Amino acid sequence: MSRASRLALAVAASVLVSWLAAAPPASAKTQFFAYDGPNAVREGGGGAKKVVDGVEFWIDGAPPHRFQILGSIQDARLRGGILGAISMSNLEHDIARRARAAGGDAVILSDAHDHVFAEVGSSVGGFSIGGGGFGGSVGFGEPIARHTSLYTVVRYLPDAPQGPSEPPPILAPPVPPPAGR
Repeated sequence: MSRASRLALAVAASVLVSWLAAAPPASAKTQFFAYDGPNAVREGGGGAKKVVDGVEFWIDGAPPHRFQILGSIQDARLRGGILGAISMSNLEHDIARRARAAGGDAVILSDAHDHVFAEVGSSVGGFSIGGGGFGGSVGFGEPIARHTSLYTVVRYLPDAPQGPSEPPPILAPPVPPPAGR
């Protein structure tokens, strides 16, 4: 095996080991907190949404019809490495499942952020064998972060009547034509 092949194999192995090492247990913690307070019934103005597993995800704005706030879902999971990528790919499915279990029809994204607390990586540097020189280095790094998101869970309500309803107009009975004509 040539030096270049051995170097390529060493770099590939180093990258694989680093990527796996950057994958701490990808445990997700998804909790529902019931809402208890005034102003639970609201109406939004619309915005950007998508549907995941039958649950509407309002990413920007709120549903343009009446809804009741049921509570909030807070989700925290690790992001990084192979297991973190798998965990993040299930985020919206986990939120949809939890929202349905709480009786919700939709969720409104309130907050999402990452907190990077470490970076794991490796590098392979230049070396020299028997007087011949080879220079260069290859590096790889993977940030380890905790992704936290907060969603408001809502249930859709029937639209409220638009103002007082007016009674139907009263029609006078038909007037018969005069007699004798």
